[in-house]
Amino acid sequence: MGAGRFLGVMGLLVAVTPAGWAQTCTLAETMQASDCFKIQLEMKLSGEMRIRKDDKTIPLKLEAVANHEYPERILAVAPGGLVQKTARIYETAKATITVGTERVERTLRPERRLFVAQRYKDQGLVYSPSGALSREELDLTAGQFDSSAVSGVLAGKDVAVGDTWKVPASVVQALCNFEGLTEHTLTGKLDAVTAETATFSLTGTATGIDLGAIAKVKIEAVGHFDLKAKRLVSLEWKQKDERDQGPVSPVTVVESTTTLKRQAIEQPAALSDVSLVSVPADEVPPTPMTQLEYRDSQGRFAFLHPREWHITAQTKDHLVMRFMEHGDFVAQVTMTPWKKTDKGKHLSAEEFKQTMNNTAGWEPEKELQASEVPADNGRWIYRFSALGQMDGVAAVQNFYLVATAEGEQMILVFTMTPKQVDKLGARDLALVGNLEIPAAAK
Repeated sequence: MGAGRFLGVMGLLVAVTPAGWAQTCTLAETMQASDCFKIQLEMKLSGEMRIRKDDKTIPLKLEAVANHEYPERILAVAPGGLVQKTARIYETAKATITVGTERVERTLRPERRLFVAQRYKDQGLVYSPSGALSREELDLTAGQFDSSAVSGVLAGKDVAVGDTWKVPASVVQALCNFEGLTEHTLTGKLDAVTAETATFSLTGTATGIDLGAIAKVKIEAVGHFDLKAKRLVSLEWKQKDERDQGPVSPVTVVESTTTLKRQAIEQPAALSDVSLVSVPADEVPPTPMTQLEYRDSQGRFAFLHPREWHITAQTKDHLVMRFMEHGDFVAQVTMTPWKKTDKGKHLSAEEFKQTMNNTAGWEPEKELQASEVPADNGRWIYRFSALGQMDGVAAVQNFYLVATAEGEQMILVFTMTPKQVDKLGARDLALVGNLEIPAAAK
């Protein structure tokens, strides 16, 4: 081919090639232990919660605003390149939630600012090495957008404008905060490239399990990648949620927008090796760090409990919790502070049995077990179990009376179906053993 003809062909190719043909980039991050980032998160949510009352569905307006700000240090990276474990120091962690006419605010205690976030058995796990969290503190931090997983939305390779890629299922599960992911279609697309920034979008749907209920979400997001720093620096994540009724959660239909700003930084002193000496090196954190703390607002009792126990109702007279295991509802416990007696006195075993057997809706059929339970600190604990009908449904109930030497009394009733007795195991005894009556001063 002559030089003139070659140049002519090249001219024709240039004329018919789209303007974005040369706009390619590497949309990937290399994550390493000790990398540090400054994270800013803002979330706004609106929609409604639907609760059942007197055989009617009552819609309640739901609104929430949350802000989180913290430096985060990577502690471990999985073989596939995704972040496995991080440490963070919360400078800001707060949320304002309005349900109907009720407005509540959530924040962290100053002594619970240091957190570890990690993936454990395909689940997100956050905890504070400083001590047990309250359920409100856990919801505030575990329910936030997962900044440690966000780099997983990138293509991880060279892409050109218009190219698409599928986001890994593990990343979708983490960012949607699902206990389990059943399916998803979340796809990324490179939209534009300049000398400094690549802009990409994410669209798709995902279906998963959250607290034993089916959750369906639709996602639209836009992110920016700094080509010089080779870092994802911002992401606006919009999500529409439809979540079914679950054993511990109501129906919700909401829309939310989360804005993430992310900047690589030098390691701050608060995340140095010396500052993180309390962070366990093992993959499995010690049980005391992952338990939750409950304190009665009137100071009558307090206890530590596994996270699988979820509060479903609180009044001045009762606390109701449900135990969930892998999305399965196992048992319910109702805790009731009982009338205080004179020092050294309490309900007798027979008085306790009669009181429990006369509970509304309960029809005992067969006593399964009855005896005192070994106790310390001068306490007296009595337990009896019975098979019967609760509101016409076959049930087993374990009844506990806990009395102190000072005359304080508390009753705990664990309710489950006969098939779930083995699943509950000795968890009722563990909860009773952790009771502190009355609650010690903080």
